Amino acid sequence: MSIRALTYLILAFVASSFAYLLAAGLMHPEAILYPPIAKEPVPLETAQQYLDARNINPDVPLFQRYANWLGGLVRGDLGVTTGTNKAMVPVWEELLNRVPISLRLVLLGTIIGTVLGVALGMVSAVRRRSIDDRAFTFASFLILALPTPVIILIVQQINQGVLDLTGWGLPAINPINPLLEPGSWDAISYQIKALVMPTIVLTATAAASYSRYMKVTALDVLGSDYLRTARAKGLRRGQAMTRHGLRMALIPMGQYFAFAVGAAFAGSLFVELMFNWQGIGRFAISSISLADVNGTVGVVLYTAVLTLLSATLADFLQGVLDPRVR
Repeated sequence: MSIRALTYLILAFVASSFAYLLAAGLMHPEAILYPPIAKEPVPLETAQQYLDARNINPDVPLFQRYANWLGGLVRGDLGVTTGTNKAMVPVWEELLNRVPISLRLVLLGTIIGTVLGVALGMVSAVRRRSIDDRAFTFASFLILALPTPVIILIVQQINQGVLDLTGWGLPAINPINPLLEPGSWDAISYQIKALVMPTIVLTATAAASYSRYMKVTALDVLGSDYLRTARAKGLRRGQAMTRHGLRMALIPMGQYFAFAVGAAFAGSLFVELMFNWQGIGRFAISSISLADVNGTVGVVLYTAVLTLLSATLADFLQGVLDPRVR
C-alpha cells in the first residue's frame, strides 16, 4: 500500500508540474492584469512588482518560475490567483472553499448513477431483447448522445413547465438564497432543493454509461458454464444471475469506476456553470479564461488527486469482489 501511495503521489506531482509548465508557458496573465487598451499606462516598476509577487513575470525564465512554484509546493503553498483579482487570494483558500461544493455534486451523482446504472444494466442483460431492454438501451444512447448542456436545459425546462402548471418548482440557478438566514432550516431546505436538478443531470449521465458497461459484463457472465449449471438445476435466469453471477459481473466495473469519477467531474463543469454553483468547475473555467496560472494548476492537482483516490477505491472494491487480486 505504501508503494502504491508513493506512486500516486509521484503521478499527482508529475501531472501538476506538467500543467504548470504548460500554463505558465502558454498563458499570458500579464495581459489580463495590464491590458494594452488600458486608459492609463502602468509604471514599469509597479507592473514588475505585481508580476513578481504572483510569480508570473514573463521576463523571468520559465524554469526559474517553475522552481519558485515548486519551492512553494514543497511548503504546501500553491501560490495566489493571478487573474484580475489583485487581492492575491491563496489558491489553497479557493480550493478549500470550493471543493466541498463540487464533491457534493460529483459524489452524490456518481453514487446514485452507479447504483441505478448497475441495476438497469443487469435487468437489460437478463431480459435481453425485451421491451425493458430496448427502452433502457434507447434512453441510455439518447442521454449519451446529448451534450451535457442540452441535458441541463431539458431538465430546467421540465422544471419550469411544472412550475407554470402547479406553482411549485425547484430552485433553478442558485443554491444560496440571500433572503434566508444562513444556517436556518429554510436556508438548508433551499440548498437541498437546489441540489436536486444538478444531481439528476449527473445521475442520468452516469447511469446511462454504467448501464451499457454493466450489460456487456453481465452478458459475458450469463454465458459462463457455472451460470448454465445453475440454470440447469432449476434456477431462473434472473435468480441465477443474482445469486451466482452478479459478483463476477461487478468485478470489471470496479476499474471502470475510476474513469467514471473523472467523467463526472468533467460533466460538473457545465453543471456548476449553468446552475451557478461556485465549485471547482466554475473556478476552472474562470481560471482558464483569466489566464490564472496558479488557479489552473490547482484545479489540475485537485482533479489528479480525485482520480487517484477513485482509482484506489476501485482497487479496493475489486479486491472485495475478487479475492484472487488481493
